[in-house]
Amino acid sequence: MVNSAASIDVNDEQRSFLEACKIALEDGSFKRAVFSSRAKGNDKFKASFDLILGEKRKFIRYSTNQSSVDETNELDAHTLKEKMSSPEISPFRAATLNTGSFDLHYAENRKMVPRLYKTKASMKDVAQTHNKQKNYALSEDRPFLKGLGVSTDGGKVHKKHYPKFRQIANFVEIIDRDIGAFVQSTDRPISILDLGCGKGYLTFATYDYVASRAKMQPKASGVDIKTNVIDLCNTLARKLNFDGLVFKNARIKPNKPEPVDILIALHACDTATDDALALGIRSDMEYFFCAPCCQAEIAQQTETSTKGFDLINAYPLMKRRQADIVTDTCRALLLTALGYEVKFLEFTPLEHTAKNLMLVGKKSDTVNRQKAYEEYLKLKSDYGFTKHSLEENLKDLLAEPTP
Repeated sequence: MVNSAASIDVNDEQRSFLEACKIALEDGSFKRAVFSSRAKGNDKFKASFDLILGEKRKFIRYSTNQSSVDETNELDAHTLKEKMSSPEISPFRAATLNTGSFDLHYAENRKMVPRLYKTKASMKDVAQTHNKQKNYALSEDRPFLKGLGVSTDGGKVHKKHYPKFRQIANFVEIIDRDIGAFVQSTDRPISILDLGCGKGYLTFATYDYVASRAKMQPKASGVDIKTNVIDLCNTLARKLNFDGLVFKNARIKPNKPEPVDILIALHACDTATDDALALGIRSDMEYFFCAPCCQAEIAQQTETSTKGFDLINAYPLMKRRQADIVTDTCRALLLTALGYEVKFLEFTPLEHTAKNLMLVGKKSDTVNRQKAYEEYLKLKSDYGFTKHSLEENLKDLLAEPTP
């Protein structure tokens, strides 16, 4: 790092630009500065300095297009000007300084003749907080969020419940993207089934989403084995006038289908996930949203895996994680073999829960069902397991591959 802009071969306009950055940093009007340098190697170098407003202090975040790691530094005008004047950045070919009162631009034409000019402030009213508020598809003041204690009576999320709100909001964004068109176009009551619904956060969210967009009131059921939770959920449903929503104290019974358009099964433990999916398939579900949990079944059946898996299975922790991946991949292949288009999503940040994998699917006439089943049988043979509960539940619906 150099001590001053003067020791770098910069022109008068570049020097004036750097001085303007320093003044803006000192007087508090600085918002952002972006520098574009001459090509270094095969790539054009770009660097940015962004003001970040913390709760008690101001910081500058420095980032470049050639590094995946950003630096965050105290707002010190002299030090930052040295950074901007360093050989890494200067002499630059283009730059923009955003302040609260104007934007300053440095540019060079094809003959490398410099120009320095001002324009109106483009970031005058831009808030630069460290954690920007995300614009969720779900608003904080929905009545069911207040009833569940996630939001205050005034419609603001309780600080301690913000991770839960974020999980619910992310789920609403997923269903909005995947079933939005279906919900708005269907000319009959849409049926929703949430298996292992717990306190009903996602049951209420899905019902609220569909009810506010569909042509007819939906019919929804939440199922769980906890009696006290079911009673609370039914009480809240009545209070909210969610007349089509009921909660039931029951276990998942995969061989007793009911008509369902949208199946939800988040964190149904181990093979309960397969029971839920099997029930959904026998119920001719259109869409499903499933977050598997505690996949133990296949982890106990890997003694005859082919040699390709030996190195992984030699370590108990890795063996278990690999078995989780195989379990869910098998679910995807079996669901495809039964006529569903399947994808995997991360539905909530890892800091909220490590179990953030979601299996999402919709009925499809275009998937290659036979190929998917053949691939499932090949994986079953290679990994050395003899039983997968989803296959066991649906054997009568799975067609044997043709020779």
